Amino acid sequence: MKFSKFDIGGEIISILTRGMYPDPRDAIREYIQNCIDADSKEILVKVGQDTVVIQDDGSGMDQKTMRKAVRIGVSDKIPSKDVGFMGIGIYSSFHLCDKLTIYSNQDDSPNKLEIDFNGMRELLDAEKSLRLDSKISSEELTDLQTLLETHLFVSEDGDVKPEEFPHKGTRVELTGLKPAFYTEISDFNKLSEYIQEVVPLRFDKENFRWGELIENKITEICEREGAKFERVDVNLQVHNKSKYLYKPYKNSDFKNDSPQEPRFHEIKYQNKFFGVAWGCLNSIRRKINNKDLRGFLLKKQGFGIGKRQNLMKYFPEGHQYFDRYIGEVIIVNKELLPNASRSDLEHSALRALFYDAFRKVAAEYDGHGFKFQKQDLAEEKLSEIKGELQQENLRFNESEENAEKLIDQVVKVKKISDNIDIRLKDSKYIKPEDKKLADELKKQAKSLEYSIQNKIHDISRKTISQRKKTKAKKRKGETPIERAKKLSGIDLPKIETKKYETLVEVFEDLDIELSEEIRKALYIIDEKFIQSQAENKEHYFQLLNELKDQITD
Repeated sequence: MKFSKFDIGGEIISILTRGMYPDPRDAIREYIQNCIDADSKEILVKVGQDTVVIQDDGSGMDQKTMRKAVRIGVSDKIPSKDVGFMGIGIYSSFHLCDKLTIYSNQDDSPNKLEIDFNGMRELLDAEKSLRLDSKISSEELTDLQTLLETHLFVSEDGDVKPEEFPHKGTRVELTGLKPAFYTEISDFNKLSEYIQEVVPLRFDKENFRWGELIENKITEICEREGAKFERVDVNLQVHNKSKYLYKPYKNSDFKNDSPQEPRFHEIKYQNKFFGVAWGCLNSIRRKINNKDLRGFLLKKQGFGIGKRQNLMKYFPEGHQYFDRYIGEVIIVNKELLPNASRSDLEHSALRALFYDAFRKVAAEYDGHGFKFQKQDLAEEKLSEIKGELQQENLRFNESEENAEKLIDQVVKVKKISDNIDIRLKDSKYIKPEDKKLADELKKQAKSLEYSIQNKIHDISRKTISQRKKTKAKKRKGETPIERAKKLSGIDLPKIETKKYETLVEVFEDLDIELSEEIRKALYIIDEKFIQSQAENKEHYFQLLNELKDQITD
């Protein structure tokens, strides 16, 4: 069977672009991709009243290359090297603007391309209306070839004078922006956030402490594997506002402005290298504050693919630790390709191998998150135990003659000692310095317990023999004050016991997600059982903290 040009209708251009580029900002991404494929180092994106300009300093196009650029589904770009290779990106602004104009200068011989998108849309809309009224048959519809030939112009060599476009590189102009899309395009913050996520920008090294380390490490790994790690400078101007864009990561995204040092994992399957993952964990056991940056973003040659949440399913613990990281998975393998809409990788056997390899990397990140949680919890608990033991040392009075008070105190000291043992059971998750502290606290607790027990036995002996009160001999060794001073010399940040106002706050502090139904149930349990049991406000705080300890242990 033979096909003719009449077998492919002009409406295909509208169908393709609307499906592949649903977000008006996707067109800007496509033109930036073309800039990077042309080895640009700096790109200007400028939004005016009803125009968008994307200009680069890349290699530019000669007349022959510009002529080939208008082909659909056919491209000379190399999939293993270039990001844009589908042969459709030049038409990505079909629904966005009235006219696309491209100037390009390779060797002081500029060329020009013009596409009348508005004329195309008007013709297609008119024919669609006629079809609805049954006034035109399918055979009479404009075919794709005729549509393009009628509304597309490519200059010949020499038609464009050097003074018309003296710059080396390429300039893309979108004019007559449609009002329906202009709001998103002209919003500086929205446009900058979009570009920051999907374009291979550099790190903001002044505001993200690990930016330089990450760039250097990934560059080193990629060069060793014979791959390229893309980075480019983009200057965004929207009306009178202008700034160079960087990746969106900042120290302030992490608790106390302190991201943990990044962890790097090479993603491999046997001898096949796919790319590199990096991730910085939050400095406390909490999710990253900025919801839009939680987790890992998949990238191909620096361009974002899909959404961050797409990768969460490969992490064994789901969102529990995933949301505490900020990171990227950078694919540099030449054979792994993004799909047309850039929502995921193209389905292939290689894609399956990549995701199998990534599952192991994801498990490593989960494992590190779990280990940090254990270590951080141990440090927090030991700090609390240290404070409690200091208080008990100061409270112990060797002249005390009330045995009941002493018995009550020795019970508390035993509980402190038991809590230390609980921490020591997880010794593989305790830092060496915290292990040393726990051992020292254990000795101090045993010493205090021994002193109190001796005092209790002394009172018991006096009672049985009915001896007269005499001044108790002090046990040789450290006095309670000396023991308290010794404990105060152990260097660990003091962490005060938190005073929770409700049971719900306890669960939220433990980073447990609660539905509305569970919240209601917790409020009822809080009111009916915990509050009714509490003797006063301080006792209520104590009960909630004891409940938190039981959950975390």
